[in-house]
Amino acid sequence: MPGERKFVVCNADEGDPGAFMDRSVLESDPHRVLEGMAIAAHAIGATQGYIYVRGEYPQAIHRLEVAIKQAKKLGLLGSGIFESPLNFRVDLRIGAGAFVCGEETALIASIEGKRGTPRARPPYPAERGLWDSPTLINNFETFANIPPIINRGGDWFASIGTAKSKGTKVFALAGKIRYTGLVEVPMGMPLKAIVEDLGGGAPDGGTIKAVQTGGPSGGCIPASLLDTPVDYESLQALGSIMGSGGMIVMDQTTNMVEVAKYFMEFCMDESCGKCIPCRAGTVQMYRLLSQIVDGQATQAEVQQLEALCDMVKHTSLCGLGQSAPNPVLSTLRYFRSEYEQSLKPGRVALPLA
Repeated sequence: MPGERKFVVCNADEGDPGAFMDRSVLESDPHRVLEGMAIAAHAIGATQGYIYVRGEYPQAIHRLEVAIKQAKKLGLLGSGIFESPLNFRVDLRIGAGAFVCGEETALIASIEGKRGTPRARPPYPAERGLWDSPTLINNFETFANIPPIINRGGDWFASIGTAKSKGTKVFALAGKIRYTGLVEVPMGMPLKAIVEDLGGGAPDGGTIKAVQTGGPSGGCIPASLLDTPVDYESLQALGSIMGSGGMIVMDQTTNMVEVAKYFMEFCMDESCGKCIPCRAGTVQMYRLLSQIVDGQATQAEVQQLEALCDMVKHTSLCGLGQSAPNPVLSTLRYFRSEYEQSLKPGRVALPLA
């Protein structure tokens, strides 16, 4: 988009519980991201960049500050980069721990010094972003991928992954799994290969019951579907999302209704409160899930829960509210019997979805 000034923004506000993909790169190779941002700035004609990073990452922040100073000293950032007309400055903005600031418009508002709440789109940031100027905003992993793509070519990158989901993806394995940590795999690798071959499967002779992808707004995928390839389209078809790359494994001892309640509590607490569907809907869904877990629910409450999920999903302002029902909907879809078992004794079992 044309504009007198343009911005490049890197979203490193990694708020998903158990996720630490951005942190690993921030602490080990921050220059890779700075280079990616500089290339992006050259492509769109931007002169100012911002990296929005979690305040809970003090070591990553320190190393980013050192890397920015080093890049300036070497003439890789600042004025006249490589003795060219390109001027590009990068500054840090430290997040205060609000999960909703991972949403691009809320992040932009926070950089501007305002309360980090989302706004309706359009206009999109590419048209009116930071201070109503054209803004390119991408996550940390996207910018980190730019230097190797430039060095090896687009065909090399496109040769990895699937027809629609290119390249590799870094996942943070956590939960009931033998080997926790980060794994980088090509798009399209079966979920089973990630959690069993790379993660070592469930510990202590247990069996994997489900895997949740996409953080607190992702869906729970049952063990019967672990042969599913991990790409954007396949996960969406199962009622989950790729998200930032969190992957939480659950074994046979896990109560899936309690899992849904846990993630709903997180989304409820992190709702910015700007729109009523998310602000009030997540509270009511959490209340109903608590009733179910406590054995105080009937079929009517579960039907109300499903109706609320549909309303919040389709009427919330931003992605937090729109995806908050995913853990509930996916557990209802694949583990409905566990909801049935929690109903008050003597009640009619729920109909199949």
